[in-house]
Amino acid sequence: FPSHDMVVNISYPKIRKFNNIDNRTSYFDWDFGFANYIDNSPVLLYTAMPNSIYPPTGNALPYMDANSLSLNHLKSSNVNLWFVQQRVKLIKNFASLQYGVGFEMFNFRFEKNISFREDVLGKIKYDNVIFSKNKLFVKYLTVPVKLNFNLSPGASKPLHASIGMSAGYLLKARNKQISAERGKEKYNGTFNLNNWRVASIAELGFGNFTLYGSYSHTNLFDKQETILNLTPIAIGIKLSDL
Repeated sequence: FPSHDMVVNISYPKIRKFNNIDNRTSYFDWDFGFANYIDNSPVLLYTAMPNSIYPPTGNALPYMDANSLSLNHLKSSNVNLWFVQQRVKLIKNFASLQYGVGFEMFNFRFEKNISFREDVLGKIKYDNVIFSKNKLFVKYLTVPVKLNFNLSPGASKPLHASIGMSAGYLLKARNKQISAERGKEKYNGTFNLNNWRVASIAELGFGNFTLYGSYSHTNLFDKQETILNLTPIAIGIKLSDL
């Protein structure tokens, strides 16, 4: 018979943890870049009536022409703040899925003396003063989803690329202007802007240096309210821990 002092060792199966050590989360990342847009408005809009725009709805944008919405390219910017981004590995050391949420913000700096107002026909007009600063600020709450690829696995500074889509909802729009006659002014409104923004996004980087680009698939303006058709684009650099 076994002694009362005998110790019986019982081994239990180890519980496997399914945490992926390659998963990463980053908070408060920034993008800084230049913004512009492609004018896809109907050609006849400018060739038939070069001094004004008359949409089929009858809402006129007085004295507008093909150059009225031209931008100062060096002063038109895109700044994005991503509150949280997470990366989940799909193929170890090669492919991962990345998603997040944050603000996309565009500053379209105009060369001409146009104004965005909620109380004028068409929400946009030529103004009778010269502005030293005239910009339209547009802010979206955006969710990006991307596939990331490590093109040189094992390298200390890997070459990497990403491609994906983003969807954003318009939170705020503001026309900020400075002139000698009126001083500094700010006008908030929707200005016939599209509530939604859907864009393709791409990135290419080496080590911690990453370039990004975005191309909108939606009109900056609401096509139900105006025949203006502007496609926003952006390019810049990323500051991120991912």
